[in-house]
Amino acid sequence: HKSKEIDVSMGSAVERTDEHVREYLIYRGFTSTLKHLDGDIKADKEKGFRVDKIIDQLQQFVHSFDLFGLKEYWLYLDRRLFCRLEDVYRTTVNKLRTSLYRYYVINTIQKGNLEKTQEFFHKQASELQGQAEWRDWFILPFIPAPEQNPTFCPYFSRQWADTFLVSLHNFLSVLFQFLNCFLPQPVLLSFDAEVQRTTSLAEENEQLRQLLFTLQMESRDQRDEDEMVHHKLPSYVQNMDLLGDTEL
Repeated sequence: HKSKEIDVSMGSAVERTDEHVREYLIYRGFTSTLKHLDGDIKADKEKGFRVDKIIDQLQQFVHSFDLFGLKEYWLYLDRRLFCRLEDVYRTTVNKLRTSLYRYYVINTIQKGNLEKTQEFFHKQASELQGQAEWRDWFILPFIPAPEQNPTFCPYFSRQWADTFLVSLHNFLSVLFQFLNCFLPQPVLLSFDAEVQRTTSLAEENEQLRQLLFTLQMESRDQRDEDEMVHHKLPSYVQNMDLLGDTEL
């Protein structure tokens, strides 16, 4: 949940900053620049650092059987984002790419599009044939009921697909957290973070002020109540602490 909060926070900051820039361009009358900005935002492959939108884009390529678009988009993410990670994470990136390709292939079979299944193995043969994790997969298009085959059965389950998508989401969220923490940010994004921090402090101060006011009111009410009870007590009870034992 924490990684998702970070993802949303960073994505929201980028969206707010984009809107500030748009507002400034409108104010200055830079309509041509504004038009180009809107076009670039619409074509933004990083989706404003919103992981959910990146996942949606990948799924769109999968469900539309756009193998070329899927490969190009993953290659872009690799060159633009994944390459900034240490080499120790390369294995994770490769495993996610393998799962993404399998997710694509399984979808072609589940949708009954055997032509796209065969197209995948034909176009990816030179890249995948030498990889051990794909050795058994090239017979997939020729198996009558692959969802019942012990080797491939797990990949047809909803659980496998959900697990893959969650793993990919978590990886991208951690990646953006890293970029947010360790890479220098533009001044505008830093300004947005400062505005959000100031707003948060102001809200916290207001909550504390309200709490203090409530406590003061409760204290005053309690004091008034004590005085009221004190006035109602008989005089001999009020002065009981002044009496000696023999007078009780």
